Amino acid sequence: MSAPFVLAVAGPPGSGKTTLSRALAERLGGAPVLSYDAYEEITGWPPERVAEWLRRGAALDEVPVPGLAEDLARLRRGEPVPDRERGGILRPSRRGGRPVIVLDTLLGRAHPGTGAQIDHLVWLDLPLDVALARKLRSFTGEARQDPAAAPALLGALDAYLGRYDSLLHPTYALQRARIRPGADRILAAGTLAEYLAAILSDLPDALTPRTA
Repeated sequence: MSAPFVLAVAGPPGSGKTTLSRALAERLGGAPVLSYDAYEEITGWPPERVAEWLRRGAALDEVPVPGLAEDLARLRRGEPVPDRERGGILRPSRRGGRPVIVLDTLLGRAHPGTGAQIDHLVWLDLPLDVALARKLRSFTGEARQDPAAAPALLGALDAYLGRYDSLLHPTYALQRARIRPGADRILAAGTLAEYLAAILSDLPDALTPRTA
């Protein structure tokens, strides 16, 4: 059997990468989703360390995602890996055809550890103001679901906005400049159904059968 096909989804925070990755995995026969967010450590850096990283040129090989490249390689070999996002075990789908792995990532092909393992990269090309609005709604949505958590979420939102101009926006602009050019498919704002139709039409017929 052929090695699993790695389908990567990238875009700025708030672009809908995770929602799209999960929908693709379902359509592709229950493919495993490997998520950058479950491995990354840069959000734990103090702001001054991020600022220094940006000042030095923001080398993407310095972004710490320990274990991500190794787990992706193991999945490509057909070996199970821990699901660090949801718990349990991830395995390549074997429901006929060529198995698929979905990689939900911020770094695309620009990251030296995982980029060379990607077969097809999709970039969600949302304007940063739209992505920001979606990100803010994630804070307010959590607060609406759990009012008791609202004070903590308000603090997190204030911290996020407080460093947006000086740190986050420059980082997201840099991400777009470096990752977007390496994409095989660039998708402007659209519905989930439109995204799925566009991406699935690009993929080889030999992949795991698509479900309705």
